[in-house]
Formats: sequence, structure tokens, C-alpha cells
Amino acid sequence: MHRSSDSKLETAHILFLDAVGYSILALDEQISVFRGLQDIVNKSAAVTEAAAEGDVIRTPTGDGMALVFFGPSPVAIHCAIDLAKQIETEGGFQVRMGIHTGELVRQLDVNGVMNVSGDGINVAQRVMDFGDGGHILMSLAYARQLQEAGDPTAVDCHDIGVASAKHGKQIHLFNYHRRAVGTPEVPSRVRMDDQWVRPKELRLGTAGHSLVMATLQILGWLLVSPMQWRTHVTQIDPRLSPNFTVIDLTGPQIRRNRDLRALLIQVYVICPALLSLIVLAALLPFRTGEGLSAVASVFTMIGMGYLVSVLLGIGAAFVGFVILAFQAIVEGSAVRLFGIASLGHAFALSAVCAWGFITLTAVFPRHRIFPAWREITVAFLAGVVTVTTYTTVILFSAHRGRLYQSLALGLLSFAFVSLVIGMRWRRWARGFVFGQVIGVFIGAVHFAIASPPLFASRIGRQMLGGFASGLFSAVVWAMGFALAEKLGDSRAAIAAGLLVTIALNDPGKAWVVPFAVLWITYSWMRRRHSGAVIG
Repeated sequence: MHRSSDSKLETAHILFLDAVGYSILALDEQISVFRGLQDIVNKSAAVTEAAAEGDVIRTPTGDGMALVFFGPSPVAIHCAIDLAKQIETEGGFQVRMGIHTGELVRQLDVNGVMNVSGDGINVAQRVMDFGDGGHILMSLAYARQLQEAGDPTAVDCHDIGVASAKHGKQIHLFNYHRRAVGTPEVPSRVRMDDQWVRPKELRLGTAGHSLVMATLQILGWLLVSPMQWRTHVTQIDPRLSPNFTVIDLTGPQIRRNRDLRALLIQVYVICPALLSLIVLAALLPFRTGEGLSAVASVFTMIGMGYLVSVLLGIGAAFVGFVILAFQAIVEGSAVRLFGIASLGHAFALSAVCAWGFITLTAVFPRHRIFPAWREITVAFLAGVVTVTTYTTVILFSAHRGRLYQSLALGLLSFAFVSLVIGMRWRRWARGFVFGQVIGVFIGAVHFAIASPPLFASRIGRQMLGGFASGLFSAVVWAMGFALAEKLGDSRAAIAAGLLVTIALNDPGKAWVVPFAVLWITYSWMRRRHSGAVIG
């Protein structure tokens, strides 16, 4: 196309979209998909209103189309949101979208139809090309237009940094997503881009805050708004999954990324330190007795939280620290006041299970959806297999001496850790090595604690024993979780882990109380989310 003599540059907002996987479809399927996309676009309120004012040009592009809006900037994103909802409801196919604000020229093409040309079209297509199915991406230029217009959608535009397009061109990308629209996942092309540049300032980040306040902010995200936590992680490094584990990290990755180092300090130092102070303040007034030792409770929380960060992920560790602190205060006090086999202990354990189910559901997104009967069956199966294996090893070694018991616990821990890391992260070699380290440590500590002459200090025994107890609890809990996750989904995995929690804490004959509360909470959460994917 060539400019006519009276052509002039105009600023437009270009929405580029195409059907994912269009080129590999059969010809009749391609025709069906394109017609479906065309029908949905033509029915869009944003398109029909702009067309009535002469403020939109629709241009087919083979496997999609470009919608060029000359009116207010928010029209393009509102159109994208409307199209995403309609395609999800009635399309039967996936699209990716890219939006850019740039200059172009209106002119008649060789068929006498009004069309456009200019660099704005090319940039919009490059923005779209970064996306995967479901993405609504936009350039920095368009994101600024939304912000200047004061449009509410600007709040859900998340900076994902500068990525490399064709011919070395750098494009600053934003990802629009909110519940049921768009996707929070960082595009695969951005994840694989070695030249990626992180945002100068994390939009949802903790820059400028003290480490303590930043930690509290992150805990708030995890418990009430997990989408913000996931966006924060992907802004720190798009190659990280939202619930990444430290075994995914490399030395250079940590050294070069100040924000990643800050996040690790928050999860491994600040969070457990804050919660330890709370646990000590709550439990020290009690005398040390059955089921209650302030020092042991603190080190159990730290040991379990640390290992959960490796086996289940950093996000799970943050929430795990809070749940364990809550458990130490509520359940520990109940055991001391009423006894381990009491109804009071059962009610305290019920509160732990209910709160744990709700908070962990916020951390682990559901990528698969199964009917209730399958989730419950998988949870029971995983819980029973894990507890039966653990109980069998304990009973078999109970009367064979301290060394034999220590070896049995060490081997069980080694096997569970290796399986969890292998099943969840597909890192079998690292799981094998890390499992050996954990197994040797747990076995050695059990032998030392069971032999008073080797470890005479009471405080030392409480610290080391609590830490090892936390590690072993994490190993068993994570095994039930990983097995259920492999056979079902994350909700079944959480239920399986909490079934293991009930078994490990043994409320006696009153076990039916936390058991019933767990499934009441499961039913409530299932109705609340109505089978939707929690992402």
C-alpha cells in the first residue's frame, strides 16, 4: 500500500488478535473458527458503537484480525475484555491479543476499501506475537494512555518488563488480567528470553518498604489476594513459577537479582522471626508440659516451614509458617489445658484444618477440575497410603533399639523427599541427593535425642528435637500432598495433607470432629468457587 497525497498520520489504538493453533487446523475447521471469531467481533458492543461513529477499521489478517480504534483509548481494552468473555463462553477456541497505541495512516487499498498502514500496526502485531492462548498484552505506550485516561482497567495492567522481538527490537510489555479474564501467567516467549529486563519499579512490589513491612504485605497477598503475589513473583523474574521452589534457582540468578534476594530473606529470616516472637509471647506463660514447649514449637515451625519451601514452594512456605504458628498457639495451648485426647484439642485441631484448607487453596492454583467424588477418593487414598506407610515403619522399628529406629526414620524420610521432589518438580537427581541429606539429619537427630548422654542440655534438646520434628512432619505432609496432586488436583492434595495432619496430631477418639470440619470446609470452598479454576 502507498500513501495518497492527502494522507496524514493519526494516533490510533490497535487491537491485534489471532486464533491460537489456527494454522494446524484442517481447512473446514479454519473456516469455522474464523467465522466464529468474525461473528463475535461484529457483535461486540465496543465495535458496533465505534463503527457507528466511523472510529474503527476492521482488517482481516489470515488467522485473525486487527481492530484499529480512532476514538478514546479505553475502547480497545474494553473491546478485548468483551471479546475474551464471549470467546470463553461460546467460541470453542483460544485467542491471544496485543494492543498498542501508535501512528498510522488511513487510505484506500487496491480494492477501494479503507485500510491502514504504518509502524503502529507492526508493533501491535509484535506485542500480540509474545502472547500464548488467553493473553491480553499491551505496549507501554498503550498502558500509559489508559493511566492518563484514568480508566479503571489500568489497575489490572501488570508490568512484565522489556522483552526482545524480531530483529532485536525491544518492547516493554504489560499483561492485563483479572479474575476470569486474561491469564496471570508470563508468556512463554518472555520466560525464555535471555535478554529480558525487569520492570524498573515493581508495580505491586515492596520497593521502598522495610523488610518487615514488605513481609507483612506479602503475607496479606497470599492469604487474601494470591493474584497479586503471583504478579509480584513474575515481575521479579518471569522464569519463576508463582509458587517456585529454591531448587529452581541458580547462583547467578540470585546474585544478579536484588529483589529475589530480598524475597528469600523475607521467607527464610523475617517471616519465621516475626512469628517466633508471637509464639513465644503466647506460650511462655505456660509451664512446659504435655504437648507444649514454646522453644520446641518455634523450632518445629521453622523446620517445617523451611522444608515446605523446598518440597511445595516458597508461597506455600509463607502460608505454612502462619498456619504452624497458629497451630502452635491454638492447638498447643489446648493440649496443655485439656490433654491430647480431649475434645478441646479436637476443636483446636479443627480450627487449624479449616483455616489451613482456606489459606492453602489460595496459594495453589487449580489447573485441573475433577468432580467431588474423585477429589475425595484421591484425598483419602493418598492420605491412607502415606499414613499407613509411616505407621508401618514406626511400628516395625518400635522394639528394635534406638539405632534401628533412627535408620528406619532416616530411610523413610529419604524415600519420601526423593519422591516428592521427583513427582512435583521433576528433579529426580536433586531429590535423591537432598533426600539423603534430610534422611541422615533426621535419623542422626532422633538417635541423639533418644540417647540422653549424647545431648544433655534441655533447651538444646528442645531446639534440635523441635527442628527435626518439623522436618519430619513436612516430609510426611508433603508426601500425602504430592501423591494426591499427582492423581488429582491441588484441592484434593490439600485435603490429603490435612488428613495426614489429623493423623500426626492424634486427637484420640475425638478425631471425628476435625475430620468432619475438614470436609465441611471442603464442601464450602467447592460451592464458593463453583468448580472454577482458581488461578
